[in-house]
Amino acid sequence: MSTINLLPQDYVQRRSQYRVNLICMVLFAVVMASVGAASLVSERTSKNTREVCERINAAYADAAKLIDEVHQLEARKRKMLQKARMSAALMERLPRSYVLAALTNALPKGAALISLEMSVRPIQPNTDPRKNPRTKYASVAQARARKQASPTPPTLAVVLDIKGKASTDVQVARFIANLARHGLMEMVDLSYSKEGEGKSRSNREFRLMARLKPNADALDALREGEGGALQAGKPEPKKSTGGGA
Repeated sequence: MSTINLLPQDYVQRRSQYRVNLICMVLFAVVMASVGAASLVSERTSKNTREVCERINAAYADAAKLIDEVHQLEARKRKMLQKARMSAALMERLPRSYVLAALTNALPKGAALISLEMSVRPIQPNTDPRKNPRTKYASVAQARARKQASPTPPTLAVVLDIKGKASTDVQVARFIANLARHGLMEMVDLSYSKEGEGKSRSNREFRLMARLKPNADALDALREGEGGALQAGKPEPKKSTGGGA
């Protein structure tokens, strides 16, 4: 059987259009609500992100201040250490009385000292580019870095100018050997050995140039037992031999 629709065609069309419009409005409302919710979530997320970034930036700023303070403290520490090294390099760690006692103990029997002069001289490092070819081709940046670097304390050495007299050249040779065996001596050189003038013609006058080791310290020598090493001038005790009765 065929169904007869008694409703007017215009009414049916308007009703269908109304339904379509209602569905579109509902969908539009859902979409707009979703967009609003997404915008709110995005705003909150961006706000939280900005707050986190601000906290991180503040933490970085505090850390940068702490790093600057640490760098300043390290610079002050380096300056203080540099001053301490310079002061320590200028201090006399080897008493002259100890040097004089060492020379006296090194004198063999029959020899004597006439004069003694002590002078402190800096030891210059080898800066000749012909002997060190690496420095000849150094870059400009390295040269600037060396100029801006803090100065190193100079290495000082004590030079002894010794004049004395002895009966024979053998005693002079023993004196040189005794000095060379000492732990604090770096170099001993004989300048001359000649006959004395006038009444002392029978004696030998000699002159030695000796140099102590750089940064020599008497305390180290005493700890190592060097204080009694220069006893060559004293005669050794004779060994007694028992005779059979």
